[in-house]
Amino acid sequence: MDIANYSSDSRAVIKNAREIATEFRHPEIEIEHLLIAVVRHEGSQVESILNQLKKNRNVIESITEIHLKDQSARATARENLTISPAVQEVLGWAIDEKARLFDTLVEPEHILIAIFDPRSKLSPYVREKVDITKEMIYRAIAESKAVEEIAAAPERTAGGEVVSEGKKEIAGSLRYCIDLTNQAAAGEFDPVIGREKELQQVIQILLRRRKNSPVLVGGPGVGKTAIVEAFAQAVIAKDVPKALQDVKVLEVDMGAMLAGAKYKGEFEERFKTLVGEVVKTAGKVILFIDEIHTIVGAGGSGGSDAANMIKPALARGQIRLVGSTTEEEYTKYIEKDKALERRFERIKIEQPNFDAAVRIVKGIVPKYEAHHKITYTPEALVASVKFCQRYLSERNLPDVAIDVIDEAGSEFGVKGEYAKSKIPLIETQLAEVEKLVAACAGKDPEKDTAPFEALRAAYEEFARNLELLQGYWGHRVDAVAGGKA
Repeated sequence: MDIANYSSDSRAVIKNAREIATEFRHPEIEIEHLLIAVVRHEGSQVESILNQLKKNRNVIESITEIHLKDQSARATARENLTISPAVQEVLGWAIDEKARLFDTLVEPEHILIAIFDPRSKLSPYVREKVDITKEMIYRAIAESKAVEEIAAAPERTAGGEVVSEGKKEIAGSLRYCIDLTNQAAAGEFDPVIGREKELQQVIQILLRRRKNSPVLVGGPGVGKTAIVEAFAQAVIAKDVPKALQDVKVLEVDMGAMLAGAKYKGEFEERFKTLVGEVVKTAGKVILFIDEIHTIVGAGGSGGSDAANMIKPALARGQIRLVGSTTEEEYTKYIEKDKALERRFERIKIEQPNFDAAVRIVKGIVPKYEAHHKITYTPEALVASVKFCQRYLSERNLPDVAIDVIDEAGSEFGVKGEYAKSKIPLIETQLAEVEKLVAACAGKDPEKDTAPFEALRAAYEEFARNLELLQGYWGHRVDAVAGGKA
């Protein structure tokens, strides 16, 4: 284990794990000792992650200690405990997590991720009771982790040693950005299929020395934002050229930047500061602005809009920016400003054809199946594209087909729950009707009207509920009823 890869916080965690193992008189430092040390350590991002996940660290400690007390102990404690192979694996994976999250040194949160990696030998009892997964930690980091300035490498002495370690200072105006690379690492994006050519174009333009800012132009719903998400996923997977492997992809939240800007010039100051901070990163941050035409005129009039503030940095290639907009908005706003237009390289995003749209829908459908807890047939997926082309031609694929399968899954779930809740009621009502029919047998409806009135009322109620069920569930009523029986 190369201790130089670990921050002072992580070294303290490992030292505390050794002390915890000594307290329990265990022969080696195990993963459970490391887990207690991580959650006990104060001042790290682990506290924030546990808060995000609504997990009490005292409860985690108690659960882990119950497991440790059941393990065999030595008669006397050893002074120099060895690190078990399982912990060595976890600490190695923590280095991989550090690289994946673009951090300089291994921090306690990286160790926490590695502990809950499905491959780790963490006790099944602890894993089940604590109920934390690697994906949950990623998601918490994506939601809570402050964006850090990654401008330059850490200062080093002549001997190559790091002068200062620890977290870098948070860049103030970068809080108006959403970290897409963190979200990609957390697995929040759907897979992007059939856009390899467009993604390759984006990468090639970003690698230029000048005019290295692409703008994705296409109709609503053709998948412009999905291409940027695919780029963020490629960065995380290291499936990009070396020059782009360590970048952060940040989406500018123009709404957040404009919100609360009470005084004249306040928005301009925020935007100018943001541009300055990105320039200082020397290419380590790539900005993404959805609906990029909104920067023209944003912030005021008289030549003081966001577009004019960003032009110099774009012209010198000091900032790389990916934008997206529709054909109409590009013509109306970007093309009018010739100075701004020539700073960008336009990429036309076309609507996929039928076969490509079917491949896209089939590629992303597992996420919708997991969400709705249903299974789509291959015929249904093909039909979603076919009928959208026929009846919803005013909207673009693949977005409209994805909306259709999502809506169908939602409707299927609602009607299924309704049907399953109504079947027991209908069975009860049917038994009541049969009972009343038997009670009316051999009686004259003109002389003895009461039983027949009760039968008529019970049958009408039964028929009404059955009709509602048929409307919701159609031909599946018999199958569901048969399964219930």
